[in-house]
Amino acid sequence: MEKQEILSKTTLFKKTLPYIKQEKKLFIITIILSIVISILSAVTPFITKRILDVYLPNYEYNMVAKALIVYGVIVFVTVITRYIYQYANQLTGMHIEKTVREKAIRKIDYLPVDYYSLEPDGKIVAKITSDSAGVRVFYTTLFSIFNALLNIIIVYVGVIVLEPRLALLIIVLVPILLLWITVYRKKVHKFYVDLRETGSKITGKLNELITGALIIQDFNQEEEMLDDYRALCKKYIHNERKANTVNIYFGWELLSLIKRTAEVCLLLFLGFQSIEVAEITISVGLVAAFVENLDKMINPVNAIFNNLNELEDSMVGATRVFLFIDEANDTRILDGKEAPKEIAGEVEFKNIRFAYVDDKYVLDDISLHVEAGKTIGIVGHTGSGKSSMMNLLLGYNDYQEGSLLVDGVDIKEYNKASYRKNLGIVLQTPALFAGTIKSNVTMERDCYSDEEIINVLKAVGAGYMLEKTDLGINMPISFRGENLSLGEKQLISFARILLRNPKILVLDEATANIDSETEEQIKKAMDVVSKGRTTFIIAHRLSTIKNADEIIVLDQGKIVGRGTHDTLYNNCKHYKDMYDSQFKNNNINCKNAD
Repeated sequence: MEKQEILSKTTLFKKTLPYIKQEKKLFIITIILSIVISILSAVTPFITKRILDVYLPNYEYNMVAKALIVYGVIVFVTVITRYIYQYANQLTGMHIEKTVREKAIRKIDYLPVDYYSLEPDGKIVAKITSDSAGVRVFYTTLFSIFNALLNIIIVYVGVIVLEPRLALLIIVLVPILLLWITVYRKKVHKFYVDLRETGSKITGKLNELITGALIIQDFNQEEEMLDDYRALCKKYIHNERKANTVNIYFGWELLSLIKRTAEVCLLLFLGFQSIEVAEITISVGLVAAFVENLDKMINPVNAIFNNLNELEDSMVGATRVFLFIDEANDTRILDGKEAPKEIAGEVEFKNIRFAYVDDKYVLDDISLHVEAGKTIGIVGHTGSGKSSMMNLLLGYNDYQEGSLLVDGVDIKEYNKASYRKNLGIVLQTPALFAGTIKSNVTMERDCYSDEEIINVLKAVGAGYMLEKTDLGINMPISFRGENLSLGEKQLISFARILLRNPKILVLDEATANIDSETEEQIKKAMDVVSKGRTTFIIAHRLSTIKNADEIIVLDQGKIVGRGTHDTLYNNCKHYKDMYDSQFKNNNINCKNAD
């Protein structure tokens, strides 16, 4: 069973209820307006009967005129009230969607890092946008169904007052309608689940195609990469066609058939009664009033039918966004005691064991003591555990065994939000945002002066960027920093760290994707930002950590060597092989260049 099918209407309503309570005033107004509309709808058939059975036969045209005026006023008031009702109902739904979307967006900050590696970006975006809109549609549709049912009940009460025995005819239709709606829902529900899931996959695939457009074009794989997208679109159309087929079989035509059958039964009943039951007065007004009431009961049923399509679709979307909001938070984001505002930076890994899945440990019995202010290089082949080790230090993941101490205190005692204020990270691929140099260096914090921002940019060697335009630190940066070189992006990342001034710094392959000339510039920036801090450098190019205070060599989650460059080169085979391999590759590249 799909995960989207787990939440029932009752569960979804319970999850939506807190958001409805936040819009209590609008909700109450909507209910009152709904009741007023239903009552007004039930009154007009009595006026119709009065005109046809009393005023017209007795030639009381002045009373006909007055009755028509009253009828017109009621219709006018009904139209105005229905407009206000629709406005209030839609406004309530929009407020609910806004609140749900804000909560879903805030959820991004509390999810564990692993979630983003398992869930495509496009699907996450779809959950926050289109699926949060599903909550609004779920509410408005559910309320519309409630309004239709209320209208049916009040109009039916009017039919009973009009002629109780005629009301029995309508009761016969109830089980038929209930059976019809039940069969319809079961048939159409699975198609809407598939439609919503496929639609989400289409969004995710589009995200992949857009973000990877350059690589796709470079390898001339446009048509091949579009095949998956076409297959998803084909599946979506197939499911939509099935849903439409169900709508045809169980839709308005069937409802019209039921309505016509009821009218035929009414005519037969009236004809029969006019002959056999003399005490029942069969009049034009009675027939007209009853048919008008019948229409006013059938139309809400039709509205319920039309809303069932949206209800099924919205239930899938609402389920997805609520399941997203209910995802388990990263542990201790805000729970636990506050970390010190300033730390020395002493770090100790004590017999750390860590696994992402079950007992498949990627770090096994890691022990390492680092004095405050020291620079530690971490090297190893792909999958050796370098990034996993730093993820534990940064609090992105929690270790299963051992302890990780900062200034002698296990970091699990702190809430992660306050603990991370003491840490900084520069990634292999710099994360820049559309805005300006200033907004990217300060990360939108307004507690820094322009002079401080300029100073850190100059300190890391990025001062020349301020001279590119007259805008200085207000120079625009495009989405993902596409108008900057990779080296310039990295320098802004270093300036961001220097301004924040953390006591523990992690440099994750900061020189992995840049040329040798830019590497020298980045190495100077690394020296600047690491000064006076406990620094961990995950190194791809071993030349960047030759001068580290200590180098740690990892292999299959274990420390297999530690010491200075010279010590490791002479005594650690893993390190020597990696260094010699890079040295030979560099020589080969130089010869090829010649």
